[in-house]
Amino acid sequence: MNTKDLILEKTLKLILDKGTIDISISEIRNSTKLTTGGIYYHFSDKSDIFEAILQKYMVDYIKIDFDKIILEGSSREKIHDTLLYILHHFINGVEIKSINEKINYRSVMYLLTATGYAEDKVTSIISQTGKDIEIFLAGLVEEGKRQNEIRKDFSTKNIVESLFIMYMGIQYFWLTFANDNTDLTFEKNFDITWQAIKCQ
Repeated sequence: MNTKDLILEKTLKLILDKGTIDISISEIRNSTKLTTGGIYYHFSDKSDIFEAILQKYMVDYIKIDFDKIILEGSSREKIHDTLLYILHHFINGVEIKSINEKINYRSVMYLLTATGYAEDKVTSIISQTGKDIEIFLAGLVEEGKRQNEIRKDFSTKNIVESLFIMYMGIQYFWLTFANDNTDLTFEKNFDITWQAIKCQ
């Protein structure tokens, strides 16, 4: 692992452990075993470190790599697997290699959002990611309509909105109530939504 990533990972761990971004350079120095000069070689100041943490562990993490989604089977399976992949993307956590541990994304998001570091930049990325998900789902819904698996009397826009609202409800449920049964909650709600949109 390179020194810059080590600084980011150790600082993030300090932030999460303390529950605040009020971390001193001496704490970062003790955690990384680097000199102050070694830290400032890579970052101009503490604010620069926090901005890099925000970029790596929130902005970059929020983005979805749609190319990694395996699309096989019926339209129901493709839409189901897409939404579950996106949900797991957030639930599975942020890997911190230097401590061989995954940090719950919920903790990272709450802490960085609460500190004010997640304002415009993250809001913009979240908004764009939502639009990207909707576009991706619209393609799957259109395909389902062509294959007579999804109702044609509902607009694609309305179906995508229903799927997206269902998904966002599950993500909000996970963020709000640290529930171990997120997958079960997802399956139940997806089944209900699918019954409404499938060809009758």
